[in-house]
Amino acid sequence: MDFYGEDFKVEEKLYDTRVSSFLLKYIMKYKKYVFISLLLIIVISGVSLVVPYVSKIFLDRYVVKSGYIAYPGVVEESKLFPLEKTAFLVKQIKKGVKLDSNSYFIFQANLRYFSKPELQVMTENKAITADTYVLIESTDRKKPEFVTLMDKLVAENKASAFENLYIIREDQYKELDLKSLLIVRNYDISLISKIVIFLILAFVIQFVATYYQTIILQRLSQYAMRDLRHDFFSKVLTFDVSYFDSNPIGRIVNRVTNDIEVLNELFSEVLVSLFRDIILISGIIIFMYWQNVYLALAVSIVFPFIVVLTILFRVKSANAYRKVRSLISRLNAFFSETISGIRIIQLFTAEKKNFQKFNNINNSLYKANLGQMYVYGVFRPLIDFLRWFTVASVIYFGARGILNNTVSYCLIFLFTQYIANLFEPIGDLSEKFDIMISANAAGEKILAVYNADVRLEKDDPKSIVKFENEMLRKKKWENYENAVRFDGLVEFKNVWFSYKQDEWVLKDVSFQIQPKKTVAIVGETGAGKSTIISLLSHFYEIQKGAILIDDFSLYSIPYKVLRKNIAIVMQDVFLFSKTVKENIILNTPFDKEKFDKVCQMTHVDKFIEKLPDKENQMVMERGVTFSAGERQLLSFARALYFDPSILILDEATSNIDSETEKLIQDAIKNLIQDRTSIIIAHRLSTIKSADNIIVLENGRIVESGNHSQLITKKGIYYTLYKLQFEPI
Repeated sequence: MDFYGEDFKVEEKLYDTRVSSFLLKYIMKYKKYVFISLLLIIVISGVSLVVPYVSKIFLDRYVVKSGYIAYPGVVEESKLFPLEKTAFLVKQIKKGVKLDSNSYFIFQANLRYFSKPELQVMTENKAITADTYVLIESTDRKKPEFVTLMDKLVAENKASAFENLYIIREDQYKELDLKSLLIVRNYDISLISKIVIFLILAFVIQFVATYYQTIILQRLSQYAMRDLRHDFFSKVLTFDVSYFDSNPIGRIVNRVTNDIEVLNELFSEVLVSLFRDIILISGIIIFMYWQNVYLALAVSIVFPFIVVLTILFRVKSANAYRKVRSLISRLNAFFSETISGIRIIQLFTAEKKNFQKFNNINNSLYKANLGQMYVYGVFRPLIDFLRWFTVASVIYFGARGILNNTVSYCLIFLFTQYIANLFEPIGDLSEKFDIMISANAAGEKILAVYNADVRLEKDDPKSIVKFENEMLRKKKWENYENAVRFDGLVEFKNVWFSYKQDEWVLKDVSFQIQPKKTVAIVGETGAGKSTIISLLSHFYEIQKGAILIDDFSLYSIPYKVLRKNIAIVMQDVFLFSKTVKENIILNTPFDKEKFDKVCQMTHVDKFIEKLPDKENQMVMERGVTFSAGERQLLSFARALYFDPSILILDEATSNIDSETEKLIQDAIKNLIQDRTSIIIAHRLSTIKSADNIIVLENGRIVESGNHSQLITKKGIYYTLYKLQFEPI
C-alpha cells in the first residue's frame, strides 16, 4: 500500500446521503435553532417574492394607469361567446374600476385574462373601446385648479367625467404640459411615498431576518461541529493501536480539522440555503405562471438545458473534486511526516529529494485545481448565457404581447426581476456543488473513521465492575487505588500471531513468568520481541493459542483494568508539551511525597534541580531540549509513579551513554522491585541479573534459562554475549 496514495476507500457516488444523515444527527440536537432559522428563511424568501410583485401592481395601477372602457352588458346581450365563456369575461370586466352602472375601466395589465381573438370580437362589437384611456383619481377634486382643469378637458371632449373619477384619452393625456400632469396625477404621486415606505420596511424586515438567520445558523453550525469534533476525538482515543499502524497521522489530523470544517460549510452554506432556494424557485415559477402563462413558457424553454448542464457539471465536478481532495490529503500526510522527521532529513542531506517529492505532489494538486477551474469556468458562463437568453425571450415575446394588448410593460419588468432571482441560486450551483462534493468526500472519510472496526469494545462500566468483582472473589484481593491489582502471573500458551495473513511473526510461543519475577527477552532484530510486548498490552489479538494474566484470559480483561496494571518504558520516549511534573504524573492525582520519592529513586531529581523552573519547567515538543538519558529517566519516573503490577522495558537502555547507564541501571533495580518485569534489550549487560532469559529466533523460543545457564549451553545467547563483550 502506498503510504501517500489514495485516501480511505469510499464509494464512488456523486453524493452520499449518509453524509447528510450523519450531519443531521448533530444538527437536530438543536431543533429550536433549526426551526427559527427555517422560519426566518421563509420570511427572507417571501420578501424576495412579494416586493417585485407589489412593485408591478403599483406601477400598473398607479403609474401607467392606461386601459380601456368595457361594457359587460354588451357582452351579455350580444351573446358573442358561449354562456360559460361569457360569464368568465363579464366577471373579469367587473374586476376593473366601476365608472357607472354600465361601464368599467380595465387596466391594460388585466387584459392578460382575455385572448387576442376575444379582444378583437369585443372591440368589433363595441363591448370594449378600441381607444386607450388614462384613469384620473385625485385627492384634489375640490380644489379650484383641479376642477377648472378637468372642466376644461371635459368641455373640449378630451376627458369624460363620472361620479368620482375622470378618464382621458391617452393621446390627449400625452399632450398635457407638466403642470397639468402634476395636477391630474396628484393622488398617484402622493402614493409614491407610501409605496417607498412599504419597500423600505420590507427590506428592513429582510435585513433583520437575514442578520438573525445568519447568527442563529452559524451558532447552530458551531454547536454541531463542536459536538462532532468531541465525538470524533473520543472515538479515535478508543481505537486499537493497529489502526494507527495503517493510517498516517497527518491524514487523521486532516479528518478532525479540514474535513469537519468542510462539513460545517455544507450545513451553513448549502443545506439551509438549498431550502431557501427551493422555496424561492418554486415561488417564482408559481408567480410567473399565475401572472402570464405565455411568458412563463418562454422562461421554461431553458429549463431542460439547465437540467442537462447541471447533470454534466455534477459528473465532471465530482471527479475533479475527488482528485483534489485526495491530493490535499496526500500533501498533508507527506508534509506532516517531513516535519516529524526533519532531523533525519537534514542529517542525511535528503532535503533536495524530499523537496522533489513534495514538488511532484504539489504540481499534481496544481493541475487538479486547474482541471476543476476549467469545469467551473464553463458552467457559470453558460448559466449566465441562459439567463440573458431568457431575458431576451421575455422581452421578445413580451413586446409581441404589448402589441396585442395582452401584456403590460410592468409585467415584463416583473418577469425580468423574477428571472434575476431565479438564476441567482442556479448560478450559485457551482459554489454549492463545490462545497457539496468536497463535503461528500470529507464526510465519507470521516464516516470511514467512524465505521472502522477497530474500536476497543470492553470498556463499558458493567464489564469492569463484573470483572473486578470476580477477581476479588477468586483471589480475595483488596481494591488498590480504586482498581484491582494483578499478582503478575503471565503465561503465553502456544501463541501464533501474524500482522499479515500467513506471515507468522510468532510461532507456537509458550512461556510463563511468575509473579514479581524478571524475565528478559533477547534475539536478533525481527525475531518477535516487541510483538510479544504488543500482544501482552492487547494492542493486537492473536490468531492461535492463549495469553493469560493471573489465570484470566487476556481478552476477558477490560482495557481499563489492564492499562491500570501495565506500564511500558519504550526506547523512543514520548514527552508531552507540558511541565516536567505533568509528564511524570500524567493525569493521575498529584502526591508531593510520592513524587519526590519517585524522582529520587529514578535519579530524575538530579537534573530537575538544574532546571530554571524545577519540576514546573515546560517541556518542548517531544522533549527535544533534554538529552536521551534525561528523557529515559523521565519515562522511568513516569512508570514508577504509575506503580504498575507488570512493568515492560522495551529497549529502554539502547541509546544511553555509559555514565547515564549507571544511573539507569540503578533506576531499573528500583523499578522492577516487587513487580513482574519484562525486559527487552540488545545490551545484555542490563539483563544478566534477570530471573529468566528467553531467546527468540524467527518467532520461536530457542533457548530459555538464567544468564549462567545460557552461557554454559554455549548456544545463541552465548554467541550474542561474546559478540558484545569480547574484543574484535
